[in-house]
Amino acid sequence: MKVGVILNRVFRLENNPLFEYISQNKEDIDQCYFIIPQEKFDKEAEMKANYYYGTLQKFVDTLHDYDIQPFLVDYDELTHFCKDKGISEVVLAGDIMSYHEEKYDILQQSASFKNEGISVVSVRANHYFKPSKTRNNKGEPYKVFTSFYKKWRPYLMKRSVFSYDIKDIAKMGVKSQQKVKGDYSQYGISEADAQYRWSDFLDKDIENYNTNREYLPEVLTSQLSIYLAYGVLDIIQIFNDLLENYDKDEQNYESFIRELIFREFYYVLMTYYPETAHQSFKDKYRDLQWSYNKENFNLWKEGKTGFLIIDAAMGELNTTGYMHNRMRMVVSQFLTKDLFIDWTWGEEYFRQKLIDYDSASNVHGWQWSASTGTDAVPYFRMFNPVRQSERFDKDALYIKKFVQTLNDIDAKYLHDTHKYERQIKEQGIELGKDYPKQIVNHSESRTHVMSEFKALE
Repeated sequence: MKVGVILNRVFRLENNPLFEYISQNKEDIDQCYFIIPQEKFDKEAEMKANYYYGTLQKFVDTLHDYDIQPFLVDYDELTHFCKDKGISEVVLAGDIMSYHEEKYDILQQSASFKNEGISVVSVRANHYFKPSKTRNNKGEPYKVFTSFYKKWRPYLMKRSVFSYDIKDIAKMGVKSQQKVKGDYSQYGISEADAQYRWSDFLDKDIENYNTNREYLPEVLTSQLSIYLAYGVLDIIQIFNDLLENYDKDEQNYESFIRELIFREFYYVLMTYYPETAHQSFKDKYRDLQWSYNKENFNLWKEGKTGFLIIDAAMGELNTTGYMHNRMRMVVSQFLTKDLFIDWTWGEEYFRQKLIDYDSASNVHGWQWSASTGTDAVPYFRMFNPVRQSERFDKDALYIKKFVQTLNDIDAKYLHDTHKYERQIKEQGIELGKDYPKQIVNHSESRTHVMSEFKALE
């Protein structure tokens, strides 16, 4: 039997269930094609594309070190490639929702293979819980995170890791003699580097997690979302490491575990309700009369709203491909509440820009901010961008890092530029000329939001 191993976004040698499957079934396998279907990216997603191809290139180089030469195929040609090679079975990760294009997801790819008579074996590769195993007593999926967390947290336990010899697996592989086109060596991350950084975080930073996670000027968090998005680390290993060291600092470890279970919760939701990628989870809010003001949307994207904390966060996103988690909530609420722009516009922009993009987490994070999703923030709870700035960037270090035009202005004036317009001008910056004025009145926006949501209650 000829088997195709679809390795995209499972860019790791260790704890790889696809390799384990091959090892367990090697007696039935004559030849093994290791295949990485390459993703295509829009022009606006250049930074994300570079990171993806850099990580892919590092993985391919590592595979070559073990005499595995994968085939690099565009997704549009994947099914034809497998049929042409006489592959009768493909094994792939069935739980990945980090793709740039929805057509790459498991449902569409599986259907394409089956239409050509190629059997599909789907394995867990990126998530801990199976959606089919996490229903409530009524047989329905959980829709409230707290209930999901309380029910399934006790089932989190150390699991055995995968066992296989990569050298034996390599012997079954057909060699492609292909390499990644171009040089992306300065981008992305390798499995070895991710392992090192994760271990370093456990050794030095996790015991300050509850404090560091809200600090904006520097990245003091684990960056684990990036490693999981490309599958360079396995979630079972992550949970094993956390549980093994749990007694060192239960409060911080539990907070970290809770965030990872949030990721699982959103994955389960997206599996059962894939339509929520494009429409509100709550039926009653599907008729909200969103604004589709392209000018305001572009100002938000470009970090020119006049609210410096918002502009700094968008500056971080546009220059690094990453954004602090606190700020993801703040900027998404600003777009959906202060500007009252459809959350799907913001979600799509994040899809283009975030190097750690995960469809389930991103979609339901946006729906949380927009108050349209399950377990979402109530519509009457609306972040005030000035208060958020004062609370989380008191000394304006984050603002000055990503909005350098105002570097010489006293920090106390930068949280509310409208209030301190005169003082800012005295220090050399004229709003409306040197830097944008605030494009919206927060109080007026709040009144509008209340009326629009109340009309649908």
